Amino acid sequence: MWPTICHMSDSWKPEFSASQPQPGTPLPQPTDEDVVRALVEIQSASSAPMPSADSPIHVVAEQSSQKWLVIAAALAMIAAAGYIGKQQVAQLAKLAGPKVTRRASTPMPDGPAQLAAEQLLQRLATGDANAAGEVLEHASGWTGKTQRTPKSEQLVSAALNSPDLHIREAALQAEIALDGVTSDEAGLAYVKGVLGNPQMRAWALWMLGALANRGVDTDHNAKIIEAYLADPDVSVRTASVDALGLVATDETVPMMLDRFRNDPSPVVQERAACSIAQSGMYTPAQRMTAARSLVDWLDDSLVSPQQHAWTVQALGDISGQHFGNDVAAWRRWYEGAR
Repeated sequence: MWPTICHMSDSWKPEFSASQPQPGTPLPQPTDEDVVRALVEIQSASSAPMPSADSPIHVVAEQSSQKWLVIAAALAMIAAAGYIGKQQVAQLAKLAGPKVTRRASTPMPDGPAQLAAEQLLQRLATGDANAAGEVLEHASGWTGKTQRTPKSEQLVSAALNSPDLHIREAALQAEIALDGVTSDEAGLAYVKGVLGNPQMRAWALWMLGALANRGVDTDHNAKIIEAYLADPDVSVRTASVDALGLVATDETVPMMLDRFRNDPSPVVQERAACSIAQSGMYTPAQRMTAARSLVDWLDDSLVSPQQHAWTVQALGDISGQHFGNDVAAWRRWYEGAR
């Protein structure tokens, strides 16, 4: 088995959605310097031109970024301290412009829809195949009525680590709904907008992969994610590999193998090997396709010792066999199993 880092849990799913901060997190308190900076940023935002539709600059649509929390708190503090009047506060807030949100209001975590969803997720997490069908049928109706909670997070993570691919699919659909994203072009447009925010990029990449898996513009989403495989930031490349593991089309298998073999970061290499072998949404047939390259690499002198160990481990997870470093035995297995 892979270490915990390779399971489809915390590192596969960013802990909180792009639309809300962690429950219980206090609002940041602005300093005097924050107040001045907030006013400058608001004024700058009002005068900066909006990018065109074909511009490479993404308009970030977010509700809860730290920047906006600081600005809001700064304005509130300024008004309370009497530095400027209510009319000036309203004028500055107007200059900042509207922020696109995914929810008109935050659902109550103990509301009827939330309780019903978590009851169904409880069944899903225990491996109930009927619950998987119900989640896939009804989860789209949860959007805007439910949200992530510690309980739902635990249940979805358990389902994502199920050996049953159907249960994993249902868990993906549940996660999309709990994060307030609709499984359609509107939801995709929102996620693509958030992708432009470096602080939300890991979440957005994961969500693009989840939407692609559920049939929302699959090929296009895969190309977007692929573009981030060459990002200079190792954390972004890691998130991209995780996201491609969710897309899990035949075309992504060579991409995953390439990242395992050629990415300079051992972190990315391990995530790619894990996606090929155990996590992600690949079918047994797709994993067998990858196994051919893995077997060939067992006696490749250009593979690092750590990559060799991960190759053996991946083959063990795919095959259920334990031949260790016996290359001939792995070749016989592959020839007999393909």
